[in-house]
Amino acid sequence: MMPDQNTTVENEYKPNWVKDLLIALVFLTRLPVKLNFHFSMTNLKSASRCFPLVGLVTGGVAGGIFLAASILGLSPFLAAFLSLAAQILLTGALHEDALGDVADGFGGGATKSKKMEIMRDSRVGTYAVIALILLVGIKASALASFANPFAVFSVILCAAVISRGMMVWAMYLLPSAREDGLGASAGKPSLISCIWALIFSAAIPILLLNPYIGSITLLAGIAGAFIISMIAYRQIGGQTGDVLGSVQQIAEVFILITLAAVLV
Repeated sequence: MMPDQNTTVENEYKPNWVKDLLIALVFLTRLPVKLNFHFSMTNLKSASRCFPLVGLVTGGVAGGIFLAASILGLSPFLAAFLSLAAQILLTGALHEDALGDVADGFGGGATKSKKMEIMRDSRVGTYAVIALILLVGIKASALASFANPFAVFSVILCAAVISRGMMVWAMYLLPSAREDGLGASAGKPSLISCIWALIFSAAIPILLLNPYIGSITLLAGIAGAFIISMIAYRQIGGQTGDVLGSVQQIAEVFILITLAAVLV
């Protein structure tokens, strides 16, 4: 019997940190990363350990934009919106689009099947528009509330890292809500991958902030991820790609709100 394409690709792929990081960058960003090897969606199980490292890239760029805008004398709100725009461009609005789909599906569907149908619809509904307006407004307001632009750089970086680390745990803990789609095709990451994601998610805020504030930051991200994960479990019985993107967004906004309350 001839092996199917996915099996062949999987056999060709030998996981290592460099390849996993490149796959994570291809999957989570729109950066022009060129791969000299083949991979399938199932390789995300290993590559997911590098999701927080992708946050170092997107958060570093966004934080740098905020810092540069502040040095040029732009207002905190304008610097915040430019920073958010940079992240959206880097990711192709991947996570924002996911949150909009979840808002439409959970808000507009009466049954699980209807919610899933709406989430797959490419059209944007009222719930998505409202959710995204509130999300961007809350993020910008939180970032603009900090007096020190160097502190904002660290805050953006920590939020980007932790929120992507929470996606890995959502993949591990939540069952797939569909038989197809990202959750089913990627599969469940190993516990070791989840632990690596947690190590990165804890180490970065502790190093950039301090052990106390860093721990609070991590707990805020966990709380946000837990809440949206439980909502998804009650609504559709598990996770999809859209749910994972929503986990990232909600964890991030929880972190920004918490740090605005603690540090300002």
